[in-house]
Amino acid sequence: MRPKIAVIAFGAGRALFGVVLLAVPDPITRTWVGSEDVPARVLARCLGGRDVVVGAGTAMAAARDRDPAPWLVGGAVADAVDAATTLAAGERIPRRGRLATVALAGAGIAAGAWLARSVH
Repeated sequence: MRPKIAVIAFGAGRALFGVVLLAVPDPITRTWVGSEDVPARVLARCLGGRDVVVGAGTAMAAARDRDPAPWLVGGAVADAVDAATTLAAGERIPRRGRLATVALAGAGIAAGAWLARSVH
């Protein structure tokens, strides 16, 4: 797969994940933080909005032959913050949620870094 196509697909996937967080946050907040209350939904939707913007920006930059690296690096940094803050919460966050968040964020960090290097 050409790097440009991979970046577009990665960005679109991130944006789609953001749409899911905006539309139906409860299954994710239940797993991630063990709650479906209003504050959890608000935070999930805030993260969803972030992922829509970062993902769409990534995909559009690549599609328009612009450098998507700043979007990819920004997304990787955001994912690192998600992982670090989730781990810092320790056992106050369900174990399954910690593992899933670190795995998903780690994959985002690795893919974003790899793609950022591959487009140059």
